[in-house]
Amino acid sequence: MLQAFNLSCIKDPRLGSLFDHINMALAEGEKVALVGRNGVGKSSLLRILAGIEAPTTGRVVLDKGAKVAYLPQDFDHGFAGTLIERFDVPTYALARAASRVGLDTELLHAPYLQLSLGEKMRCTIAGLLAAEPTLLLLDEPTNHLDIEAKAWLVEFLQACRESVLLVCHDRAVLTQVPDRILELTAKGLASYTGNYAAMLDEKRTTKTRQAREWEEHRAETRRLKNVAETVKQRAIKTGKKPPGNEYSANAKPFYEAKKARVEKQAKAVLKRVQRELSDAPEKPFEHDALKVEFPTLPLRSAQPLVVRGLAKALGDRILFDGLDLTLESRSRLAITGPNGSGKTTLLKLLTHELEPDRGEIVWSPDAKLATLSQARTALDMRLSASEAAGGEPQMARTVLACLGMRGEIGSRPVGNLSVGERTKVEIASMILRGANVLILDEPTNHLDIPSLEALEAALAAFEGVVIFVSHDAEFVSRLATEELALGI
Repeated sequence: MLQAFNLSCIKDPRLGSLFDHINMALAEGEKVALVGRNGVGKSSLLRILAGIEAPTTGRVVLDKGAKVAYLPQDFDHGFAGTLIERFDVPTYALARAASRVGLDTELLHAPYLQLSLGEKMRCTIAGLLAAEPTLLLLDEPTNHLDIEAKAWLVEFLQACRESVLLVCHDRAVLTQVPDRILELTAKGLASYTGNYAAMLDEKRTTKTRQAREWEEHRAETRRLKNVAETVKQRAIKTGKKPPGNEYSANAKPFYEAKKARVEKQAKAVLKRVQRELSDAPEKPFEHDALKVEFPTLPLRSAQPLVVRGLAKALGDRILFDGLDLTLESRSRLAITGPNGSGKTTLLKLLTHELEPDRGEIVWSPDAKLATLSQARTALDMRLSASEAAGGEPQMARTVLACLGMRGEIGSRPVGNLSVGERTKVEIASMILRGANVLILDEPTNHLDIPSLEALEAALAAFEGVVIFVSHDAEFVSRLATEELALGI
């Protein structure tokens, strides 16, 4: 259905290639996931395959009759009209597609700006399906979807007739949907048959084999070098004049011939050493481990947050009324619920970005808050990553490096970073700011899996209070000490 030949992408000649020599093929009906670390070029590769960007080298070939639909990671949140006005497709086709994604057809006529981010995501997918594509290219489709919608998406992708290539970091989706995984790294594109768990098993097996072969190679190389040195010393000793009266001039040809034989043996062993070095197996590659640590200001209050009788409505829709909440130190509060239930609104009330209709929110005097926004728009896109992170420049670069953003990445403008890298810059800013209360809106969105696991460990070790919104069931189960479910 789709083939790519020798693709490369150079965004900035000063920084070299984002990726090189990418060859791949997608078959009809195949479900494939594309994974890789933040900033490696997954979204750029998807845009090239969709025909939105041109590769620096290489070409993409579609079968006759194949039609591609592309869902970007940063889909448009600012459209002011209705869903019907947004997509240039017949209304009946959009209504049929809306039913496929489980949307109430009334939402087709609702102002797009009034929808939650999760509802906008599903509406956008419906708009893509209305054009009847044969291949779906989806960049992080699980972002912003609640648990129910995510379960629907898994079921839809498993059963849909379209071929699918999705960029995804959601561990549950990667286990349930793909029958093949593509991993994009600085070394190229690797293909693994099966789901994410099968990929991890194959990588562990390969890593164990490579480590064994590498150690065996090193041991054999050391042995041959020792043998070569021993023979070399023997050749030197053989060529020396015997001590005392044992030396006879008539014996010189004998000693010279003996020395030549030993030197020949030494050269043969050295040749084997060189051959062993040239045939060396690939040394196992290890990414530097990511280390995230949130320094904690002292939080002396036993109850840093008390909420009494909180009420908030948006228009005619009541999000919550009479909400009471008390958090103790070291609480890990997960705020869960379906899209549109008011989770992000509650966070904005807690940070005083919005005012409640009724009720009060009382923070202890020593509470210092740091926040992570859902849309990742809190940063100045014109600043470099290290400048946007704030704090002393060298410390900012050190913190970014701990998050996997090493070297020149810290000098790139935020606007040129992937959304996952922007998330890391916001996390670096929170670290450098120093806080004892962390308020995180969908912290797992856009993060690659190694970064997500490092964040999990850091939040579990944090000495202060963590309040977070998440639709990642695994993340919630690992971190939360208590849960507030809205809209249920």
